[in-house]
Amino acid sequence: MSLHLDLKRIFREGLISFWRNRIVSFSSVLVMTMSLLTLSSLLFLSGVLDFTLAQFQERVDINIYFFPDAPVQEIKDLEEKIKLIPEVRDVVYVSKEEALINFEKRHADDDLIKRSLEELGDNPLGASLNIRAHESTQYESVVKSIESEPLVKNAEFVERINYNDNKNIIERLNQFTSIVQNISYAVILFLSIISVLVLISTMRIAIYASRDEIIVKRLVGAEHRYIRGPFAVIGSLYGFIAAIITMISLFPITRWLSGITKTFFGGMDIATYFMNNLLQFAVIIISVGIILGFFSSILAVRKYLRV
Repeated sequence: MSLHLDLKRIFREGLISFWRNRIVSFSSVLVMTMSLLTLSSLLFLSGVLDFTLAQFQERVDINIYFFPDAPVQEIKDLEEKIKLIPEVRDVVYVSKEEALINFEKRHADDDLIKRSLEELGDNPLGASLNIRAHESTQYESVVKSIESEPLVKNAEFVERINYNDNKNIIERLNQFTSIVQNISYAVILFLSIISVLVLISTMRIAIYASRDEIIVKRLVGAEHRYIRGPFAVIGSLYGFIAAIITMISLFPITRWLSGITKTFFGGMDIATYFMNNLLQFAVIIISVGIILGFFSSILAVRKYLRV
């Protein structure tokens, strides 16, 4: 018998068994849907953690403060050199005038500072460069590169670099990021193992209903592939249908949760996140559903194929 006919026969038998045992199929699809919803929640958890950590990292930067008489062109030249450092994401030049305006805004309610500025007459503040790296772990190497520049070495122009002021904060952020990522990986692994065990148990229950059929096939000398094949088809169908139900369910679920995530996770809209990554979610959930259903059925039927 040709391979094409073999596959056609196995697939047809799997479809017939799937429809004939509708109650068992419904229960199995329901369990797989719950497992895939758990997987989806882990994907969303990963996205939320990445967004939250990115928000923290956005607030971390280093600044080079220049004396008021530092030449503007020299500062601009240094800015261009810093932009060439691979770890640097962006550099923002803040002029003396902008620095004074920002300072006055921050201390708008402080009369003492207002009077002090009025008495000084001239702008006592210098220009600065605000520097952000791609990752918080890269700031130390960025600072080393900056400190090698001649203008920075010149004490007449550079007042200070505030990396040492922020060093503890940056190190704590790196530690926090590492801990959160490790915990999230552990949670994902734990829940994934639980989901697989539940699926295998569910498939065993489903296959138990067809144990007599398996025994008869073995007695008449059927090859193992003809016994495994239909159950592999059934398991794959369970996974595919459960994945479709999961994807449909995620639309109202993410809309309902979007208000909560906006409030508690720094403005992240989980519904928008889902829509922006819809194709990625679909590929992952459908693929995992089919693969889990397929291999769960293969593992579950092994018990009845042992001699």
